[in-house]
Amino acid sequence: MTALLDEHPHLGVEPVLRELSIPSSTYYRWRQAETEPCERSRRDAELTSRIRQVHDESGGIYGSMPGSVA
Repeated sequence: MTALLDEHPHLGVEPVLRELSIPSSTYYRWRQAETEPCERSRRDAELTSRIRQVHDESGGIYGSMPGSVA
């Protein structure tokens, strides 16, 4: 949603939200989360980074099932 309005600023935030029945408070909360992620989002990002690192260090096989197809 925020990407749509970033790419098409001429549409205007309020008319788009009204058309989609999205409260403006929800939109502005999404915007805030982009610049100030909550603790859960920060932890998830850190864990995702660590999981990718472990997976890369294992040659891409750690966590895969024997005989599974990628």
